[in-house]
This record gives sequence, structure tokens and C-alpha cells, in this order.
Amino acid sequence: MATALPNKLPNNDQELIPWVTKLIVQAHAQQASDLHIDPQANGAQIRLRIDGLLQDWQFLPTLWYTRLVSRIKVLAQMDLAERRLPQDGRLLDSNIGPGHIRVASLPTLFGEKLCLRFSDPGHSPSLAQLNMPLATRQALEHALSLPQGLILITGPTGSGKTTTLYACLERLNQRNRHIATVEDPIERVMPGIVQTNVQPRIGLDFPVILRALLRQDPDVLMVGEIRDGETAAMAVQAAETGHIVLSTLHTSSALDALNRLRHLGIADYLIVDTVSFVLAQRLVRKCNGPDSYDGRIGLYEHITKSHELARAWMAGTDREQLENIALRAGWPTLNSSAQEALAEGLTNAHELARVLGYNPQHTTTLRVAETTKPITPGRH
Repeated sequence: MATALPNKLPNNDQELIPWVTKLIVQAHAQQASDLHIDPQANGAQIRLRIDGLLQDWQFLPTLWYTRLVSRIKVLAQMDLAERRLPQDGRLLDSNIGPGHIRVASLPTLFGEKLCLRFSDPGHSPSLAQLNMPLATRQALEHALSLPQGLILITGPTGSGKTTTLYACLERLNQRNRHIATVEDPIERVMPGIVQTNVQPRIGLDFPVILRALLRQDPDVLMVGEIRDGETAAMAVQAAETGHIVLSTLHTSSALDALNRLRHLGIADYLIVDTVSFVLAQRLVRKCNGPDSYDGRIGLYEHITKSHELARAWMAGTDREQLENIALRAGWPTLNSSAQEALAEGLTNAHELARVLGYNPQHTTTLRVAETTKPITPGRH
């Protein structure tokens, strides 16, 4: 549970500066991933996201809410006069924390909402520190060792996809490789890697940057997210022409990533030729007694390139048969990963129900909620 900030608010602008610093330092010290400042009719609610869940921290009267917002916008080098449009900034003050803090503003009915996202480049976990099942980590490391191929990390927002992507980049980051990324936004600055932030307002979107990067002789490309058919086509083209390409998709399972590429207009033969590895993941809170949690662990499933899966996919085989192929291949699933975590006492059934969507009172078998239609053959 987050501790409360001191009740004493600053008396003047001079006291405001150290008070704001203390607020951000305390949020970071409590291992919050995000700090939210939500304006309301009579002030603003400050909330922290810890272990994936938001919790109230402190309520500020309107006067101090407006001063807090102004101070943070100054620190993040944002336009103080602009309150009608969203803005993005980055706070790099060493007095506030060892990491980088992204700041995003959003105009709302009662004023500007701010969201501060914490990241600490010095403590980014490696692949070995992500606690993946051994078979999954070895399969991912094998895919990273290949000269080309598309590697996809899937899952909902907040499932740790970016952390896994950066762990992959760390694994690949060598002086004899040109590694380039296109991100929205850049979440962690990585030495030795060329990173570019999309800026849609000036027409600098994913496809534009990707086209430019492909003329820069890259060995490895990281695309923060595949959102549309044009980006998908360029990522597949890059993987087909001799590059390692890493990206993310918002799908519920590893198999669903193939379906998403198909729906984005990628031909089936290109999917089976270029996709070398797909990882699906979730984050669940770890047990720390009957009614408390401390930190989070990952649940993972993966599929790799397989002749049997490729033939079944090209033939339009239904989802159940594709899942059976994955099971026969011995690929870990989210269900099996959840079962192992439950058996080892790392989490509990209620937390798995919250994240994976099953009711522990009515079933003894863990089952990921089905959120997509069965795969059907298509022409492209």
C-alpha cells in the first residue's frame, strides 16, 4: 500500500520546488511504474500504479494542483502556455531519480491530466532475469541468433512487452551490428543503438521512419508496435530481405499474432516464411502472505517456426487443431505457465483470474479467455 505524502503543503512557490521533487522521489521509491495527476472539480487526485494496479495517494486542492502541473511541465520542458493540446516531455533531472521519466499531458474537463511513467535504464532486466521457462528463453535466444526473421512479442497493454523487447536488444547489442529502433515513444535510452521517436504531427510516422531506416544499412530493426497494414508489410519485407526485426502486437495469444498479420493484409506464405518466433506474455502479482503481494512475475507462451504448423496454417486449419500442434511440439502455454506458478506458490488463483480471465470457483483447469474468432482461411 502506498504511504501518504506529508499533509503539509508548500506555503509558497519557493517551497513548491523541493516539494514536487520529494513527491516524485517518493513515488519512484515505492516502485511505482506510473504517477497520475487527475484533475477533478475541486482539486486533483494523485494516484500511483504499483504492481499493475492504481491506488489513491493524495488529494490536492485546486491551487496546488495547478502549481504542481506547472512545475512538472517546466521540468519536462513542455510548453506552459499550451493547455488545449496533448504534450509529451521527458524529465531527466538527476535530483529526482536515477532513471528517465516520461511525462504526458492531456486536456480534460477540469484541466490538464498528467501521467508520469518511470523507467530506470540502469536496471533493465536481461533475458536471463525475466524468469522465462527455460525452453522459451532458449527458443527466443535461438531466434535472436538467426541472420534474419520477424520476432513478435504479444499481450495486452501493461504485460511487459517493452521490457522483453529491450532485453532482446541488449542481447543483440554488439559493436559489429547496426541496431535501429522506431518507437512511440522512446521509453529507455540504450547506448550504442540508434533510436527514433515517431512524430505524427509532422508526418514522421512508423512507415516513414522505417523506409528511411532501411536505407541506413541496419542489421537489426525494432518497431515499437505494428498497428497497421503498411507498418506490418514493411516489417515483413525487412525480415524477408535479411534483417532481424523485433516488434509487438496486441493479441491474446501467440497463435493470434499470425491471425492479426493475416488481417493486416500479409499473405500467408510471407507469414510462415518470415515469422521466426512469437511470444505471448502476462504479468501477475507474486504472493506475499494471504492478502498481500510483492512485485510481479511473467507468464509466457511461445511458438516457433515449424513445418507442421506452417502446413496447417496455409491449409486454413481451425484454431483447436493449431493449438494441438503447439501442444504436441511441447511449446509452453500461458495455461501451463500459470499452473506452474500456482503449484510453486508464486501467485494465487484469484490473481490468475484477474489477469487471465477464468473463475477459480467454477473450474479446476486454467483457461485463457477467448477473445478472438477461430482462424479462417483467407486470400491475399
